[in-house]
Amino acid sequence: MSKLSILALFPIYFLSWLAPGGIVGSAFAQPNIYTFPSPDIDLGQSSNARVVSGGHYIGGRGDTVYVLRQFEGTLCHKSTDGGRTFGPGVLVNSTPAAVNASLKVDTAGVVYVAYQSSADIYFTKSTDGGLTFLPGVKVNDDTIPQTGQEKPAIAINNKGQVFVAWIDKRFGSNWTIFTSYSIDSGKTFSLNINVNDVLLHREDPDIAADDNGCVYVVYEELLPNVRQVAFARSNNLGQSFSFHTYVSDVPADGSSCCAIDPTIDTDQSGLVGVSWWESRDDSVTLRFSVSNDSGQNFAPSVIVDKSGYPQFPSILCENGLFYISWRATHRRTPSGPELNHIWFSYSRDSGKSFVPFVDAAPDTNIAPHFRPSIWVNETEKAFVAWTDPRWDPFWEDHHLFVSVGKPLLSKGDLNFDATINLVDIGLEINAVFLGQPFPAPFHRADGNCDGQLTPADMVILLNRWYRGIPFPCE
Repeated sequence: MSKLSILALFPIYFLSWLAPGGIVGSAFAQPNIYTFPSPDIDLGQSSNARVVSGGHYIGGRGDTVYVLRQFEGTLCHKSTDGGRTFGPGVLVNSTPAAVNASLKVDTAGVVYVAYQSSADIYFTKSTDGGLTFLPGVKVNDDTIPQTGQEKPAIAINNKGQVFVAWIDKRFGSNWTIFTSYSIDSGKTFSLNINVNDVLLHREDPDIAADDNGCVYVVYEELLPNVRQVAFARSNNLGQSFSFHTYVSDVPADGSSCCAIDPTIDTDQSGLVGVSWWESRDDSVTLRFSVSNDSGQNFAPSVIVDKSGYPQFPSILCENGLFYISWRATHRRTPSGPELNHIWFSYSRDSGKSFVPFVDAAPDTNIAPHFRPSIWVNETEKAFVAWTDPRWDPFWEDHHLFVSVGKPLLSKGDLNFDATINLVDIGLEINAVFLGQPFPAPFHRADGNCDGQLTPADMVILLNRWYRGIPFPCE
């Protein structure tokens, strides 16, 4: 029988051992396929104050990357070569003393920023690729001078709608969470919405939104003996928040615990992920919980890191995968030095588990690293930013750094194991004939780059695996 005849029989052969739910035995333990080679990029002196709610101060489109640096205001640096070099910082704020800025970039490349100036929250954006930013628009609507509004977080969707959340003291000594939304791409903002009316710890909220009118907010809430990650959802573009729950787990024995620094992200399919770090029984863990039904229910949390005092997570949901970076003290190798660095992992199974983490800071300096932010572009290249004081012997003056992670991933590798094998063939067949999802982004399975999955893509992958024929496109 010729090779061509054998290839023609492959779909029948594989379909014969598909279970009702898809291919049998396709789940294997996976390594982390990312490396963060030297050097990282130093963008200059930066404040080590809490940079941004939820750790969102880097983003972009393709190889165009934007990152915010807090130094005598807020500066936006831009790279057009995939993070190899960055241009000088452009002042974001038209008001004095902008701090705690939060950034998102839409599919058209518009850069959206929320920031704090004195005791007010402002919004601005750049429509010319970060060359200039529009005058700031005040978001909070209270009329009491110098009433505390701090630490904004920003979210956008694909409809030109903008959402901002922040902590607010307009009701007195206790902090509460307020939000506002814009349906005209940030020209005007709605009346402010009080998300909660209970006592908060003074930490950051985070916010996410989808194209279906859902807006999600997470924040720390003080309860007797515990500090929980609270979750609120709006089904009407942020006009009201009628659904509240807790994402973090209360200890069954009633012991004290503290869930800290929640961060959230979502996609358009109802997938919502939340991460935080938690101090419980003299141990600190980095945890993650996922919802598959737009936040109606959250799965029990999984531990991403349970040693090294993990802190300050930043997450991203992109192409159905969750990516996460955080700060902790670990060894790169069993005999290497302990490094208080920024670490990176991702989940291939919608947040049920995470691959082993790797060091996202390629430097070998033992200076403590702080406040990471993560973004991943459309070709799975990962960008991580943080601050550290490596140039100061007293570890006081911080600089902002960016590193770029490259996956050992090629077209046809649908399960993120850095090889093309029978598992990838099975995933491709399941996708073509059964419409089932696969861990890798869509373009890894689209063998002929025509924007759809057909039997032609399956044959192309079979030819690549069995006969070594290159893909017609990359």
